[in-house]
Amino acid sequence: MLFSSYAFLFCFLPLALLAWQAAARMERPNRALERVLLFLSLVFYGFWGLDFLVLLLGMIVMNHAFGTALAAPEGLPPDAREAAGARAARTRRSRRRLLVAALACNLLPLLWFKYSGFLVESAARLCGAHWAFTPPGLPLGISFYTFIQIAWLVGVYRREVAPEGLVRHALFTSCFFWVISGPIVRYGQMGPQLDALAGTGAENLARGFTLLSLGLGKKVLLADSIGASADAVFNAAGAGIAPSALEAWLGSLAYTFQLYFDFSGYTDMALGLGLMFGLRLPENFASPYKATGVVEFWRRWHITLGAWLRDFLYIPLGGNRRGRPRQYANLFLTMLLGGAWHGAGWTFILWGALHGLMLSVNHFFRARVRGTRLERLLSRAPARLLCIALTFVCIDLCWVVFRSASPDAALTMYAAMFGAGPEVWPPLPAPDAGAGLAGFLARLDPAAPDSLLAALLPNRFFAGWLPFALLAVCAVIVWCCPNSQELLGDGPGAAGAEGARTRLRWRPSAAWATGLAVLTFVSLVLASRETVFLYFQF
Repeated sequence: MLFSSYAFLFCFLPLALLAWQAAARMERPNRALERVLLFLSLVFYGFWGLDFLVLLLGMIVMNHAFGTALAAPEGLPPDAREAAGARAARTRRSRRRLLVAALACNLLPLLWFKYSGFLVESAARLCGAHWAFTPPGLPLGISFYTFIQIAWLVGVYRREVAPEGLVRHALFTSCFFWVISGPIVRYGQMGPQLDALAGTGAENLARGFTLLSLGLGKKVLLADSIGASADAVFNAAGAGIAPSALEAWLGSLAYTFQLYFDFSGYTDMALGLGLMFGLRLPENFASPYKATGVVEFWRRWHITLGAWLRDFLYIPLGGNRRGRPRQYANLFLTMLLGGAWHGAGWTFILWGALHGLMLSVNHFFRARVRGTRLERLLSRAPARLLCIALTFVCIDLCWVVFRSASPDAALTMYAAMFGAGPEVWPPLPAPDAGAGLAGFLARLDPAAPDSLLAALLPNRFFAGWLPFALLAVCAVIVWCCPNSQELLGDGPGAAGAEGARTRLRWRPSAAWATGLAVLTFVSLVLASRETVFLYFQF
């Protein structure tokens, strides 16, 4: 049951809102709302498979037991007679061992369901053997709720949060706004809001519906539409068919925009659903393709994942506290593991390694120019635009290996993009000086066998004008328009915004209602071609 499916939009969501408002009128509304939301979340997740639901419930019960044990003030029996200092040291060691056991029990299911097939296949290739092994199915959202549980356990271990009952822990872990694809929430962010659950007001409903409509439009109208062209190019490269240079670049751009609007659309819908139920989820996406460097990109793209990797991998490894070489090594290792988190395959590991390398280079460059004239020059508009363009090209090239089915397919794409393959730029037809404007336009017709576009796009991966129009629309929205949070006045750049951003600011007006209604109607018409969100596979 996808956020963009008819079953969710026309059945589950209306019934959920009705149940929510009814629970808000009960004698003990907070307790009733908590249980209603937990029930709805378990029903929502159960639609993906009862076996997955059983695993999720088992993980919840296990982690609540670990958290309760970690929260205990003493780890020794009351009749222990050690000195106070020795007892405290022993208690710390006991809690540390308990935390290690809890983390291992969380990571083992993730390793089994997500990585067992990849590890067995890699070991078989290394040994030159063929081992028959059927990998288990991947439980939906296991990467996300495992990270949510780990953050909660570490918070309990550090005495930053305390277990508040099995029902609360189950709701925090399985809430349907974030259990499938994030955001990766922390209890410190959501716990106080869960304490203050209440019926939904008109403004939250209006804002939530706005985000839901914008996200639905991004997913259905942009991501799914441009994704067909990206799939055609990358599937051909995976089959060993080399695209032309222009096809390879257009295919990489198509996937770069597809992933952007797919993930941005999901994030908008998740945040919008949260608002409808009175919860403000953490921001997870803030115009990442406007970043002027890879460091800034990771402060804008999948913000909650970047924060998790920073807090639970990069900083425990030493962060930047042990000199620059160690900092760069920590960055590289963190991103290597972040790439592996996205999927069980060498392409994801290579993607993480590339980002670790780029982050290290970006940090080194920022340290070298800090306080110099070059830093002031780079802060000016022309230089910033150049930095945005360069960063985008680097990100686009990294998405190629991320999307490719194998390292060989990625090499096929790179060879085509950089002119290393045969007939990458096919010979263009000779111009006819006497043909005039009509002849020139005829040579642009992709259906004509001797046209310019037929020579540059020989495989017909981009047939017709629609893919090019979609690429242009995506580019305009990415670089010329405010993001969804800024439209609602909630984004980091929303305060004091001027110009076009102010004119486009959301208002509870007839014009906005009409526009959103039209957007929703068109999106629903096309939503019948149901496709899952890309981040579901991670």
